[in-house]
Amino acid sequence: MAEEANSNADQSQDASEPHGEEQQTDWEAKYRETLAHSREWEKRAKDNKAAAAELEKLKESTLSESERTAKHIRELETENAAMKTERQHAEWAAQVSKDTGVPADLLHGDSLEAMGEYAKALDQWAHPKPKGMPDQGGRPDHPARGQETRDFVNRMFSA
Repeated sequence: MAEEANSNADQSQDASEPHGEEQQTDWEAKYRETLAHSREWEKRAKDNKAAAAELEKLKESTLSESERTAKHIRELETENAAMKTERQHAEWAAQVSKDTGVPADLLHGDSLEAMGEYAKALDQWAHPKPKGMPDQGGRPDHPARGQETRDFVNRMFSA
């Protein structure tokens, strides 16, 4: 029985510790290894960036004068279109703001109609219409106080 207890203890020790030794993970060494690997890739990325910039300069230098001019014209046209769009948007916002009273910097939309609809919705939210009293304009279900007396007096003096 004592032998079985010793053999069970030995088996449980073997299950938790392979070959009777506890293996320790050297986390600091793994950290240093990972850090070194990271630095290596960082250096490669910087080298690639420099190479890409050099390649771009080389491509620019090989362009002919007419190609450079055409590229510059395309850039200017794109910038001009963006400025025109921005100016048109500002004009629409000013017009809608003048018509509705909503500040122009609160308006957005891609057309004059869209801005107008947004301004109306914003104005209705900011200044809700009063709902009024219930049953306004209706007739009361009961006669006014003293109506019988008035009717009697009116019959007396109308003859």
